[in-house]
Amino acid sequence: MQSSEEGSKPNISTEVGDHLNVEVDLLKTIMDVSSTAIVLLNPQGQILYANPASESVLAIKLKDILSRTYDAPQWKNTSLDGGPWREEDQPFNIVLKTKKPVTDIRHAIEDSFGVKKYLSINGSPVFDEVGELRSLVFLITDITENVLKQKALEDSEAKYRTITELSLSMVYDLDIKTGVNQWAGAIQEITGFTPEEYRAIGYEAWMVLIHPDDKEKAIQLFEEAMAKKTKFSCVYRYRTKDGKYVYIEDNGIFLYDVNGNAYRMFGAMINRTEQIEANLALKESESRLLMSLDAVKMGIWSWDIDQRNIYWSPQTYEIYGLDPDGPAITVERYLTLNDLDDLQKVSAEIQLLKDDPSRSGYKIQQRIFHADGMVHWVESRGNLIRDKDGKPVRLMGTILDVTESKLAEEALRTSDERFRAFYQFSTEAFLIFDENSLRAKDSNFAFQNLFGYSSDDTKNLKIRSLLTPDSLQKIREKIADNSSDSIEILCKRKNGEVFPALVSIKRFKYNQTNSIAYSIFDLSPLKEVEELRQINSEIREKNKLIEKQKIELEMAFENLKRTQEQLVQSEKLAALGQLIAGIAHEINNPIGAVKASNQNMMDWQKRYGIASQLFREAILSVPREEQVILKTILSNLDQPIEFYTGKEERLRKKKNKEILIQHGFKSDDADEFAEAWVELGIGELEDKYIPLFRSHYLRVFLDYLALEIQFRRNTRSIQLAVDRVSKIMYALKNFSHFDSTGKKIKASIQETIETVLTIYQNQLKRGITVIKNYDEIPPIDCYPDDLLHVWTNLIYNSLQAMSFTGKLMITIKDCGSEVLVSLQDSGPGIDPGIRSKIFEPFFTTKPPGEGSGLGLDIVYKIVKRHGGRIDLSSKPGETIFSIYLPKGHS
Repeated sequence: MQSSEEGSKPNISTEVGDHLNVEVDLLKTIMDVSSTAIVLLNPQGQILYANPASESVLAIKLKDILSRTYDAPQWKNTSLDGGPWREEDQPFNIVLKTKKPVTDIRHAIEDSFGVKKYLSINGSPVFDEVGELRSLVFLITDITENVLKQKALEDSEAKYRTITELSLSMVYDLDIKTGVNQWAGAIQEITGFTPEEYRAIGYEAWMVLIHPDDKEKAIQLFEEAMAKKTKFSCVYRYRTKDGKYVYIEDNGIFLYDVNGNAYRMFGAMINRTEQIEANLALKESESRLLMSLDAVKMGIWSWDIDQRNIYWSPQTYEIYGLDPDGPAITVERYLTLNDLDDLQKVSAEIQLLKDDPSRSGYKIQQRIFHADGMVHWVESRGNLIRDKDGKPVRLMGTILDVTESKLAEEALRTSDERFRAFYQFSTEAFLIFDENSLRAKDSNFAFQNLFGYSSDDTKNLKIRSLLTPDSLQKIREKIADNSSDSIEILCKRKNGEVFPALVSIKRFKYNQTNSIAYSIFDLSPLKEVEELRQINSEIREKNKLIEKQKIELEMAFENLKRTQEQLVQSEKLAALGQLIAGIAHEINNPIGAVKASNQNMMDWQKRYGIASQLFREAILSVPREEQVILKTILSNLDQPIEFYTGKEERLRKKKNKEILIQHGFKSDDADEFAEAWVELGIGELEDKYIPLFRSHYLRVFLDYLALEIQFRRNTRSIQLAVDRVSKIMYALKNFSHFDSTGKKIKASIQETIETVLTIYQNQLKRGITVIKNYDEIPPIDCYPDDLLHVWTNLIYNSLQAMSFTGKLMITIKDCGSEVLVSLQDSGPGIDPGIRSKIFEPFFTTKPPGEGSGLGLDIVYKIVKRHGGRIDLSSKPGETIFSIYLPKGHS
C-alpha cells in the first residue's frame, strides 16, 4: 500500500473492482470535494483510502492517516466524556461483527498538537459479488464546535438555574410523584400533536403511546438508570397522532433528593425514524455511501460554468425546503434564494478561485431563504475544477445546514446577557463560592461597592473574612439544613466595619462545580432611620441642656468683657459681641435642621420599600443601554448634590425642556421631566441620558432616584447640623484662651490622627485616597484632646477644599527633638493674597453661615501652646500644612 494520496487511488480501483460504472467516478469526485472525512478500511483494520477532507477533520497529514490502523494508539481515542472508548462501542468492531451500518457514533481524539477533537461517525459494510465482506467505509464529521458550544450553553444556563437542559428535539420534564409532564421543543414535528394538545399528556398517557413490543425494554432501562443513578438512552417505536409509529431515541437523566430518591426525570426524544429506515433500506455499498451523506444532512451541488447548468442532490433541495420534483434550479432562481450581502461574499470567493490557480476551494457560512419563510444558516464549501488548459469549467461542493449551531450561539449570548443584566445591575450584592474549597469565584458590582473590595480581590476571599464569628456559625447551620429562608446576620467590610444584612443562600452548578450563591441586602439604611428617630428623641431631651448652656455662654460673655481692651485693638475681635449675641440663634438653626430632616426621613421610610421593589423589577425588564445609564447615575449619587438659586433653577428647567422637545418629547411631558431632573440635582441633562426618558419605567426610576437623593440630603443635613453645634461650642470654649493649668500626658500622635480618620470614614470613602507615611515614634508629651481638634480642623478643611474627591497624604516624621506632622491635599490651593490671614480669628472664605473663622485660629493657638510651630505652602493641586511638635516638656 502506497503512503501518498496519488498512490492510494489505484488501491481503491483494485479493491472495488472493474465492475463500477461512471456513477462510481462521480462518487469519487464527490468524496474528493466533500467537507466530510471519508475513510475506507479492509476487514483487518488497515486504512486503504482517505479523502482530502480527512486531513482537516482528523487534523493530521493524509500520509499519516494511511499509515495507521483504526485502533492505532496515536489516535488517543476516548469517549465524549473523556473516559475509555470500549471496543464494543467502536464503529469498526460493530460493523465487522453485525455486517450492518452504524450512524452517529460519537467519540473524541487528540490531534498532533494535543488538541481534543469531537467526531461523529457513520459507517457501512461493502460486500463483493458473492456477498462476502470486502471493506468498510466510514464518514467522519467534525462536531467539535457544536459540542463545545453545547457545553458552554449548559454552563451559562447553570449560573442562574439548576435545570439540566437537554435541548435536542422534544424535551420533557416529568414530576415522578405527581406524574405531571412538561413538554417543549419539536412536539408537533415528531408526534403530530400541537403543543397545546400534548401538554395534557402525563406519564401514563405517554407510556401508552410506546409500541407494546418496546415498552417493557424501555421501562427496564428507565428503572436501571434510576437505580444506578446514571443517564439513560433507549430507542423505541412511538405512536403519533395519525396512528403511525416513529422511531424515537430517548436520552435523559434523573434528579435525586437528599435521601437519594428520584423526584424528577428530564429527557429529550429525538426522531430517529429517517436514519433507522434509511439504514434498513441499504442493500448495495454505493447506496449506503449516499445514504450516509444524507444521514449527516449534507447536500451536494455542482455548477457547469459554461453551460450554466446546476445540479442539486435531494438533500440540497431539503436544506432549502424545496421539492426535488418541482421547477429546476437555474442560476437566476438560485440568486433569489440567498441573502444579497452573503451572496456577494460567495461571489467574491468564487472570483478568487478563478483568478488564483493556487487556491483549491473555499468555505463560507451564509444565510438562505428557506421555503418555510425563515432565514436559515448553511455552511457552503466549493472546489473549482479546471480543464487541461487551466480554464475553470465546473464548481462542485457541499452544503450543510448549521442553523442549529447558530441558534445555540445566539442562545448562549442571550442567556449570558440576561444573567449579567440581572447579576451585575441588581441592587442586591451577590457572591458565589466553591462549595468544597469555600473560596469565592465571582462577585457583582453591588457586592464590591457594599464590602469595599475590587473585582480582583474576589478570588482571595473566604467566607469567614466577611462575617462575624456568630454570623459564620448561623450560615453554616443554614447550609447544613439546606434551608432557603433568609436570615439576618452581621457582615464585615474590607475596612473591618460591621453592618447588618439580610442573606439568602442557594446551591447550584457553576462552571461544572458545586457552588453556593449568597444574596446580601444591606439593612444599614433601615437601621439608620431607626437610629435617627432615637437621635431626634435625644435632641428633644437635650433642649433644656442647651438652654442651660446659653446661660453658661452669657457668663462666658461677662468674662470676655474683661478682655474688652484687647478686643478693641483688633477690629475682627470686636465681632465677638455679635457672635455671642447670636449664639442661641446659631444653635437653634442646626437643631431645627435636625428636626426637619428627621421628619423627612420618616416620610422616606414609608415610600422607600415599595419604590425600591418596583425599581429592582423594572431594571431587569429594560434594555442594557438603560441599565448602564442607571448604573452611572447611582454610582455618582455620592458626589456633592447641586443646589440652585431660584433663577438658576428656572433657567435649568427651561434649558432641559428645550433639549427634551428637540428629541421629540411632547411639551407637557418635557415640562414634567425637566422639572424632575432639576430636582434631582444631578447636573446637566446630557444626550447620553435621553434613552432613559424614553423608558416605559421612567417614572419608577425617577421616583427611586428622588428617594435615594432625599436620603443623602437629609443624612448630610443632620451630620452638618451636629458638626455645626459641636464646632461652635468648642470654638467659644477655647476662643479667648486655653486651660493653662492642664498637664501634658504621654500620647501617641498616630492614634490621635487615626481617631479623626475613623470619624470621617464616610466622607473619605466617597472619593478620597488616603496615603499614610508614618515613622515609628513613641508617645510624646502633649494635650491629646487639643490635638484631636487640630487634626479635625485641618483634615476636614482639606476634604472641603477637594470637594471630597482627591488625594490626602498624611506624613509623621521623626525630626530628632521634634515630631513633624504634615497634611498634603490635592485641592485648588490657597490664594497667595489671603495666606497671611488664614490664622486670624473670624477670617473665613466659606459662605455666610458655614464658617465662623475660628477653626485655624484655634489650631494655631493649640500648636503654640505645645511650644510648636505651623508652616503653610500652597500651589494649585498641592496644599501642605506642616506642624512641628516638641517631644519633651515645654
